[in-house]
Amino acid sequence: MISDAMEAMIRSFLVRGLWGFKNIVWKDIHPDINILVGVNGCGKSTMLSLMYDYYQKVGDGTPNYVEAKAEPSELPAGVSLVLLRPLDALLNGIGEYLPLALSRGEAFGQVIDLLDELFAGTAKKAGVENGELVFYQAGQTLGFSKLSTGEKQLLLIILRVFLTQGGPAVVFLDEPEVSLHISWQRQIIDVIQQLNPQTQLFITSHSPSIFSSGWGDKVVYFEDIDVQE
Repeated sequence: MISDAMEAMIRSFLVRGLWGFKNIVWKDIHPDINILVGVNGCGKSTMLSLMYDYYQKVGDGTPNYVEAKAEPSELPAGVSLVLLRPLDALLNGIGEYLPLALSRGEAFGQVIDLLDELFAGTAKKAGVENGELVFYQAGQTLGFSKLSTGEKQLLLIILRVFLTQGGPAVVFLDEPEVSLHISWQRQIIDVIQQLNPQTQLFITSHSPSIFSSGWGDKVVYFEDIDVQE
């Protein structure tokens, strides 16, 4: 069941003059999951960035669109906005958000439990030592910097969504399949909803594995919202 807060999230987003020639009309946006698919270069990732910037009121320079309108024009107070791109985990994003997550104390146990479940394939167990997140594997203790690229990406997604707990959130997730094993691709939506059921999720993807676990009705084809004048 969708809460009142979820109903107040993003319902439509329209852009006129993207790159000087595209007009995007995205109506009837789902209040929970939205999976945007399309060919490379069509504007999927740009669309997520525009939506994020619009609600963050970002950008004083010349925009790459003529006009943008959304319903609602502003989100309710207390709604968290998160934008995650494929390479964010490699740019020390984890180091920025991990201390905040660890400061949640006992609540951080949810993150530990999820990591243990998701990292079971490589026999890694997560734990906290001296206020730091560590991983135990084959008798060794590893810091998060020793994780693989895919593991770091998954960890950052978990941390960012975990930090939105306690209120509704809009999460923009750009091509999460990059570096993620197929099994993680199939689980990522469930993981996000488990961390915060009040999340409205926007995903761009080329991977059928993202929506193969019952999310096919949430798929939006970019060509269907790319309207020519």
